[in-house]
Amino acid sequence: MTESASPFTRLDICNRFLDSVRHSKVLGMEVLSAEEYAVRTVLPWREDLVGNPENGVMHGGAIFAMMDQAGGMAVTCRTFPTFEITPTIDFRLDHLRGPAKGASVICEASCYRLTDHVAFVRLTSWEEGNEDEPIATGLATYTRLKIDTAGKVVGQ
Repeated sequence: MTESASPFTRLDICNRFLDSVRHSKVLGMEVLSAEEYAVRTVLPWREDLVGNPENGVMHGGAIFAMMDQAGGMAVTCRTFPTFEITPTIDFRLDHLRGPAKGASVICEASCYRLTDHVAFVRLTSWEEGNEDEPIATGLATYTRLKIDTAGKVVGQ
């Protein structure tokens, strides 16, 4: 099936993918954009995501979870219109600094290489409105599980 023949866009598939992962729904993640090689997501600041009540900074684990989910969706964008299950093999994350109190966090994940069995992704996160000063960067690899029925759940 070609992209033009698909009844869904990359953004549609990423939103369906996001809705199918419980922790992403609980975190309140949203997809901002979905292009051929990259996806952008946002994790809105909420009091219950704060890691340190003294300074109100969002917990690093919430940021990591968002970045990992964004990485999987970047692979989805790259392999579109097919859909593959993409478990994380390895994820290296550098937390450079904490985001400001009350700041939503944006992540851009870019799938820069595919092999038959592995996808390679670069990730960068920053506070909303401050794209020039990353709060975290990462490199991740994902297994490409080509299961015939994988897209039926997400694409319905």
